[in-house]
Amino acid sequence: MIDYVLENNRLTKDDPNDRYARVVNVHSFTEQDLAEAIAKRNLGISKPEALAMLEAAAEIQLEWLAAGNAVNLKLAHYHYGIPGSFKEGEHPTEAVIKITPSKELAAAAKQNTLRHVEPIVQLRVDHVDDVKSGTTNQFITKGGNVKIFGHNVKIAGPKPGVGIEFISLEDPEAIYPVPAVDIVVNNPSELLIVAPQMVTDEPVQLKITTQYAGTGNKPLKDPRSVIFDKIFTVKA
Repeated sequence: MIDYVLENNRLTKDDPNDRYARVVNVHSFTEQDLAEAIAKRNLGISKPEALAMLEAAAEIQLEWLAAGNAVNLKLAHYHYGIPGSFKEGEHPTEAVIKITPSKELAAAAKQNTLRHVEPIVQLRVDHVDDVKSGTTNQFITKGGNVKIFGHNVKIAGPKPGVGIEFISLEDPEAIYPVPAVDIVVNNPSELLIVAPQMVTDEPVQLKITTQYAGTGNKPLKDPRSVIFDKIFTVKA
């Protein structure tokens, strides 16, 4: 099932009846999720082992592509193309990666149906300031104050998982939640927290989960999450 909303087409602002469809499915699986799913298949492979295999597979494919090769996988075919046209004496300067879906991927996509839903207010993180180091989107000082700026980031709701946590990128099992008492400021556009104790020099990502749906709106029935795409280094 693919949920979508209809929004005004910004390319044709003068036509109020012109709409475009935007996909709003919010669940985005990661390599962590894939590794956990593999571990549950009873193949004798643990989640850390599965994660290591996925990382190795990605590195090998990048090596092949960096050497100018094509990579043909079950889901997609990665190959090079050279864009543009050239006159006599001219030559291209770069090639670009092209991704062609496999028959299996195309068949999986066709199994979906579309469902029109009403738009909900977006949850996003814009930037994160580490007060002690005075940096933005770079470091997290454990035990120090951290300011999180975004849209509808207020922590609200009783469902399990609601809150703020830092996820280790080195240890798949290491997740560092921020206790509720360490959320000093809890506003829709700004959070002020005390960072949890983590491993120094460890790379981590920020995850926020909330049922907050915007001022004046009823709380969401199910929590929604956002993982900030920046990677932080933990400082002592």
